[in-house]
Amino acid sequence: KTETMSTNQYLSMEQLTMLYDKSVEIINKKDRRFAPLPAMWRDKPTSYWNRIRANYSGFMIPYRKDFNGTEKSAINGNILGLFFNGSLHNKSKKPPTFSYFGNQRLIVNSSFIVNVHQNIYFVDFYCHNLRDHYVTLVVARPGSVVDRFCQRHLMQINVFNNPFLKIVNGKLYVTLGVNIEVFYTDIVDVNRVIQDRIGKFMPVTFRGKGSKEFGIPKNLACKVCNLW
Repeated sequence: KTETMSTNQYLSMEQLTMLYDKSVEIINKKDRRFAPLPAMWRDKPTSYWNRIRANYSGFMIPYRKDFNGTEKSAINGNILGLFFNGSLHNKSKKPPTFSYFGNQRLIVNSSFIVNVHQNIYFVDFYCHNLRDHYVTLVVARPGSVVDRFCQRHLMQINVFNNPFLKIVNGKLYVTLGVNIEVFYTDIVDVNRVIQDRIGKFMPVTFRGKGSKEFGIPKNLACKVCNLW
């Protein structure tokens, strides 16, 4: 079952549009440039990847979205997916060299995650510390259960023309104005990704305490990303 909350608990389409507009506003103020994004990544501790290999034959199974970000976001607690990061440093235009989520990074070709065969949706705009803002996007297979849910509750964006993540001449580009995270809603066969050279593992410096079980709500004191 995909839907677990009553619909009046979700952001309305009008509120979602306002959140979208706020995210575009900060991009326009901070950095309107795009940079090539040849790969996206997922950082987890070594124990996570060992468990994937031992218990799930190398398959990463989508999990239920936690309550990180905007409290009334429709995907919270409702759809299943896997987070991939697409945030580049605005000066080096490279991925961060450290992670708050683990010491092993799975890097995959960005076209594996975002391509013309998937639908893409704007979901959320939030921060935790008033400084680093995030936009959450959902990628769904057209016609899937998740896609039908997104069609009802989220804002679909054009993969060739949007302020966050877009395909230009067959290559993916990402904004440098905010951090971008993508919730990918299909199973990932890690063994095939490695064998077919779609991706690879690399070590990364781990900082902090890792993910919190239920996520971290957005900072309600921020005037940039809150609607009220």
